[in-house]
Amino acid sequence: MNTYELTVLFPDPASAKDAKEAESEKTRVMKVIEEFVKKHKGEINKQESWGVKHLAYPIRKIEIGIYEHFVLTLPGSDQPVLDKMLKLEEGVLRYMFVRV
Repeated sequence: MNTYELTVLFPDPASAKDAKEAESEKTRVMKVIEEFVKKHKGEINKQESWGVKHLAYPIRKIEIGIYEHFVLTLPGSDQPVLDKMLKLEEGVLRYMFVRV
């Protein structure tokens, strides 16, 4: 089992055209991450919301984002699978997955 830090950037629902849909998309993606970790016998050691921040440059014409930070324990073979899942998620602007 390896320990990873995962930081995910979501669009700010307040600045989105459809705020309710953006918030539900964020909640859905966070549930997907939690279910993936539990399914693969991992553990979420810590989960923090870093809040709303202005981005250094616009991403997909979005200038404000919400940062969520996770500290995960996962088997090494499952990290690339979660990495690929996050790449395919429409609701994720950016993410950073680092082994501690």
